[in-house]
Amino acid sequence: MKRARKIIIAVIIIIVISVLYATSLVVLPKKVEEVLIDISKGESALSIAEKLYEKNVIRSIRVFYLYVKFNNMDKILSFGKYHFSGNLSLLEVVDVLGSGKVVLRKVTIPEGLTIMKTARVLSQYGFAEYDKFITLCNDSLFARRLTGFSVSSLEGFLYPETYHFPYEVSEQYIIKTLVQEFFSQTQDFDFVPNRGLDFYETLILASIVEREARFRDEQPTIASVYLNRIKYNYKLQADPTVAYALEQQGKIRKKIYYRDLKIDSPYNTYKYFGLPPTPICSPAISSIQAVLEPAETDFFFFFAKESGRHEFNQTYQQHLDKQNILNK
Repeated sequence: MKRARKIIIAVIIIIVISVLYATSLVVLPKKVEEVLIDISKGESALSIAEKLYEKNVIRSIRVFYLYVKFNNMDKILSFGKYHFSGNLSLLEVVDVLGSGKVVLRKVTIPEGLTIMKTARVLSQYGFAEYDKFITLCNDSLFARRLTGFSVSSLEGFLYPETYHFPYEVSEQYIIKTLVQEFFSQTQDFDFVPNRGLDFYETLILASIVEREARFRDEQPTIASVYLNRIKYNYKLQADPTVAYALEQQGKIRKKIYYRDLKIDSPYNTYKYFGLPPTPICSPAISSIQAVLEPAETDFFFFFAKESGRHEFNQTYQQHLDKQNILNK
């Protein structure tokens, strides 16, 4: 009899503990790192639970599933993109999904923008605080954590694309999303040292090609010119790198003048040999491909015509002669 009583008591204790534990999983808040979760139309409660658990929003798949099933809420979980952040209990997570309040705004980051210009676009549309965004992008520890590389900033890694963000999203989340998109878009590229360039050097040169080319079909040829100049130890003499150096000083130039070429900056490729220390913008995929698969040419010089297209030449004398002809 005593043995049976002990077993009953033990079972009751186990049940009470289990109930208390399950209740704690429902009502106690959990620290949730900022995340955006996409719930598809018609997606099952179990599938939703798995997504939430995978993104570290809830503590238990089973408890979430049983809670919404027991409360007959599994049929009212709305589809869409949901933003989760902060200390959230399972009850609050369910409330968010049941409310259907998915508020996303669209913003387009054009190709070829610097960190500063990207910050300006985002701040103009109310997505980010300009100074905070720039500070984060230039934080070498933050940049290393997101990229896995020892880089001084995230210049070049903010992938140009159209994004949809919730109103309350943070600068950290936006930056993380842009960098993740960069690696997603380039994951199939072969960055094994090509023509003497490693991954980061390829990105740097691609950013210069991006700023030089108005027409995508010219990118492989422009890339070939710079690769030829690197190979034979010519200075790159790329106007966009000088424009970038000026931008860092708060000077915006649509046209580079002779006096600008005297600026003392590691980005002045008229003054210093080799590549600048970082990319000068976020290049499009086509610019990166152009550097990885350049045209085979013996060109060392080019200049822009009024049409925006370029004239390519083998020698400096040819370069001068054609400029003189066009200027007559």
